[in-house]
Amino acid sequence: MSFTHLQEIIETAERENITIAELMIKTEEIQKGLSRETIIEKMSEQFTVMEEAVRKGTQSPVMSRTGLTGGDGHRLYEYAKTANSFVHSTTLQVAANGLAVSEVNAAMGRVVATPTAGSAGILPAVLVHALDSGRFTRDQIVQSNFTAAALGLVIANKASLLGGEAGCQAGIGSATAMAAGTLVELAGGTPKQVGHAVGIALKSSMGLVCDPVAGLVEIPCIYRNGLHAVTALAAADMALAGVISLIPPDEVIQVMHEVGQQMPASLRETGMGGLAGTPAGKQIREKILGGKSDANGPVKHQSAYDIIGPVMVGPSSSHTAGAVRIGNIACQLLNEKPLFAKFTLMGSFAETYQGHGTDLALLAGVLGLTIMDDAILNAKELAEENGLKYEFTKRVLGSYQPNTVLIELAGELHKVKVLASSLGGGKVEVQEFDGYPLKFSGERPTLIIRHSDRKGVIADLSWIIQEKGCNIARMGNERSKINGPAITICEVDDTVDESLLAMLKREIPIIDEILLVQIV
Repeated sequence: MSFTHLQEIIETAERENITIAELMIKTEEIQKGLSRETIIEKMSEQFTVMEEAVRKGTQSPVMSRTGLTGGDGHRLYEYAKTANSFVHSTTLQVAANGLAVSEVNAAMGRVVATPTAGSAGILPAVLVHALDSGRFTRDQIVQSNFTAAALGLVIANKASLLGGEAGCQAGIGSATAMAAGTLVELAGGTPKQVGHAVGIALKSSMGLVCDPVAGLVEIPCIYRNGLHAVTALAAADMALAGVISLIPPDEVIQVMHEVGQQMPASLRETGMGGLAGTPAGKQIREKILGGKSDANGPVKHQSAYDIIGPVMVGPSSSHTAGAVRIGNIACQLLNEKPLFAKFTLMGSFAETYQGHGTDLALLAGVLGLTIMDDAILNAKELAEENGLKYEFTKRVLGSYQPNTVLIELAGELHKVKVLASSLGGGKVEVQEFDGYPLKFSGERPTLIIRHSDRKGVIADLSWIIQEKGCNIARMGNERSKINGPAITICEVDDTVDESLLAMLKREIPIIDEILLVQIV
């Protein structure tokens, strides 16, 4: 299953007489080679994080790191109890759930990107509401996340999930569509009704711009999570009532992508236009950031956990989780304690890195922290404790994805340069390593092999790797000149042990160094 067309998913589910969730689980079993129990257990862990974020933000006030926003999830949750609201109190609690998760995210708390951190409140809001209703068991709720994943995969592969690429219609809109379709299937709706819910929900957010004030995932992001959680409920009920999307869902997804491409850059996560460009928005930016505003290939999504995940410390899956992972890759490539780090930022990284905590995330990554470490918030203090000197600069680095950084790291013995991009949802791609145009993600165990360029070396590397029982998923090679220095990268599907590295060094004497990289 390629997850590029919703109609294909609907027809397959109908033909096999299974739910979309079941289709996603079966696909995950084949792709990952894991048992059904293991796959569902991991999703159960994801849902636990979602539920914890809802409870944390509704049961007590949670303030953002900046102090600009916070407490509204708790405030609305308490107001709903008065039963004096225009919207039914139980529905209002869904909005409170959405606000709550987004506030936990803005406070750099632990959330699940669903599908991004900026839209992480919508799916948890409706699923925790469904759990609290007593109509569904926790196991049913957990498995419904696979429905959301399948729907999100189609949108990711056919269009985009990223505000930086297609506006907030891509992040908030996609999350709303995922949540609406998921609720329909959870309630016993047909695959076709799931598709109609997706179409209805996406059309309701068509053209929604991404205009975060001061570049922060707070205003209007938090409110949108709360309101669009309610939209997801309504879209689901419309589809279950027999309302259809006259424009087929696949066509709605396609046109959403086209609309996003026509949006000016100022309305795509740069923190420049829309609400961010109002006099009040500019004043908030100056207050929070001290007035600093100077500026100088598509990912293929396959797994359910590309959409329901990763579990991360907020506030942004692109600017925080992705940045941690890029820094962590650079740390592994240096392969010793870093003493100096220079971060050169471009695009929306350069424009909004302070508000999103990208500076903290990059520092945390080069210090060896992962995306789930609460200590990310204290990265500057940790850098000082570890004797790490650092600086941040801005400039155009080339025609790369807007969230791109060049990291120059130095230790006692080595120096490395890593140019990498954050692609959204915590996914990253290294573009260059020490000036060599070598692309890899670090999602699989990746061997970085420095060697001399010689005839047959690639064949020898491939033979030894397969002899040790590793399946090669992707391989790339770049050289400075014929018979000169070269680097080969090799992504494998299997765990790599020291015996493979030792065998490679023993059998191929022209190897100078082997590094093993994998992000967490």
